[in-house]
Order: sequence, then C-alpha cells, then structure tokens
Amino acid sequence: MPGGRGRSGRERRCVDPGALGGEAPEADPWPGEEPEECGPFDPDVVGCRGVVTIRIPGGDEPGEVRVRVRGTFELFVAYTVEALNVGNRVLVNRSRGGRAVDVTSVFTEP
Repeated sequence: MPGGRGRSGRERRCVDPGALGGEAPEADPWPGEEPEECGPFDPDVVGCRGVVTIRIPGGDEPGEVRVRVRGTFELFVAYTVEALNVGNRVLVNRSRGGRAVDVTSVFTEP
C-alpha cells in the first residue's frame, strides 16, 4: 500500500505498517542512517517556492502545498514549525521523501 496512486489518481500517503495493525518493521539494518520509508529524497523540490493549499497546523500535523518544480505544479504533503493558512507563500527547505517536504513561510516586503 505505501506509495502509488489511488482510484482518484492522487498520490497516496505512505503509512507505517505497524500503525495499521500489521507486522512491526524489523530492526534497522543501518543504524544511525535516516530510513527512506516512503520513497527517495527529491532534491529538485528543495529551494522551490510554493503556496499553501491545505492549512498547515504546524508541528507533527501536515498540510499541503502546491510547488512549481520540473516545469509543472505538483502537490506535496508539507510540515512546518508554525501554523500557515491557505494562500501563504512558502519556500521548501527540505525533502522528507515520499512527496513530503518541510517548508518555511516567505514574507514579501512591500
């Protein structure tokens, strides 16, 4: 079930199998390295600007951003420290893999 596309054609979010009552993952074979549970790191998106499309509450709760990358607009699950409302402009500062990113707000001076 991790990754792939659902019936609607939208990207599915990756889920830890243990959270759904499945078997817990085995011990980490490479201790000290960050796991790539949901897919590879996406270096193309880092440094791109976007707009919040679903409110980001902040902390561990994600929202959604629309980012122009690779010549088109793509949607990403987004995390940030502070809460951001729909329409806020953001800058992607890290890719978490699996179409998830960390963003910061971009303030434009008048």
